[in-house]
Amino acid sequence: MARGDHQNDDDDFMDPPQRNRATRRRKEGDEKKKRIHNRASQERLTVLIDKFTDDQKGAAAEMGMQVLMDVRCTNLVNPVCDWLGEIYEPPSREFVIPGRGRLPLNEESMFCNLGVPRGHIKVPYEVNNEIEEELFAHLFPGLESMPNTSILADSLQAMTTHGDVFKMKLLMYLISVVFAPTTSLRPSNKCFPILANLKNVKNMNWCKFIADFLHDAFKNKMYQKGCRLHLMLMYVDGLDLSTVDFTGVGGPPPTHKFAVSAWTISVVNAVLAADRATDGTYGKLQLMAKHAIDYSVFGGPQKFGKWMDVHSAPSCPSEARAPVEHLIGQFASGMTGLLGKLVEGSQEPGDTQDDVDGDAGLNKDDDDDTDNVHQDIDDDEHAEVRTGENKGKDATVAHPPEKVKEHTAVRGEGVLPSRRGRAPEDVGQGSHGKWSKTDPVARGNGEPTAGG
Repeated sequence: MARGDHQNDDDDFMDPPQRNRATRRRKEGDEKKKRIHNRASQERLTVLIDKFTDDQKGAAAEMGMQVLMDVRCTNLVNPVCDWLGEIYEPPSREFVIPGRGRLPLNEESMFCNLGVPRGHIKVPYEVNNEIEEELFAHLFPGLESMPNTSILADSLQAMTTHGDVFKMKLLMYLISVVFAPTTSLRPSNKCFPILANLKNVKNMNWCKFIADFLHDAFKNKMYQKGCRLHLMLMYVDGLDLSTVDFTGVGGPPPTHKFAVSAWTISVVNAVLAADRATDGTYGKLQLMAKHAIDYSVFGGPQKFGKWMDVHSAPSCPSEARAPVEHLIGQFASGMTGLLGKLVEGSQEPGDTQDDVDGDAGLNKDDDDDTDNVHQDIDDDEHAEVRTGENKGKDATVAHPPEKVKEHTAVRGEGVLPSRRGRAPEDVGQGSHGKWSKTDPVARGNGEPTAGG
């Protein structure tokens, strides 16, 4: 479809061909109709970037797109993107993973995945005929209509310069295949106002633009429209990967600031294989703790839904109910965690009087002397350690401080926190946390005795 002056992206979506329900064959006359298909080409994008010169990558960085120049994933897994579109809740702008939790569609999530600019200027993605006429001949001399996206990619690949024309074509390509792809074979003419303001591209809020574009598409059930790279990375990067077998794919993704520069398609496939259910959907793996919601206080997510049905008015629309469900789910999840900690804390052994007296006798010198001591504590945490005067008795004999420090240096370990949960960074800082009585340093004046 050639781009005209009155182009609207909604026209990019054609009804899928009708099929006979019994034979599953297309009805007569529909053979030439195209199926709905997202035109994002992740493989072509990575091939292009791989062939860019350093100067061309530098030009991308000048527009704030340097993170995308490190993209590692060469393909998209469309089934998981389709599934995410189906479980999206427009009122809360969240992907609701059944029985697992929720993943938000917002600027923060977009920035963490793609690393695109998050500035203060709205992305001017709109039709402007005057700007289009001015820039079109400059970008595509000799053409009368918008070229196919594949031709735009060929033009980019053939370029050896890195000036404004390169920047405009690169930006148009990124919008067409990454940020806001549609089902059209051609880039949208709504890109031109953005290209006309090239110097401010890095100050535009691309995170909001991409998130809003996806939201509007999914709200209108146009699941093939929008940034599929974000969808895929958002999901796999939000999963708990502790049970995934990464044998043969080089291990899990490295620690990263932006998901786009860490995930390869082989690692994505390994994670999704472990997450896929027998019915073809996803959601077997747990979400990371920050995204998970624990419904166990209600007996599980299904019973939580029934509980909401009982306590909601029949006339309450789903749009009004969604944020309330999310709020109650978060509250219930937090309460479950707090109650668990309460039970765990109630089962810890209480302090003895010896512990209290021993703690009161510690002074700052004792703290300083034990900065580098490594303690191997037995199951009996109340065993007393004595020095010189107890030799020959049934008591545990402490090593001299010099030998203890030598032992610590060999093992390369720091001071262990006490069994009461003392944080390691507090040790030796003069704080008032409790110490184990298995201190091998003599208590008198902090110096070893003659017998030590």
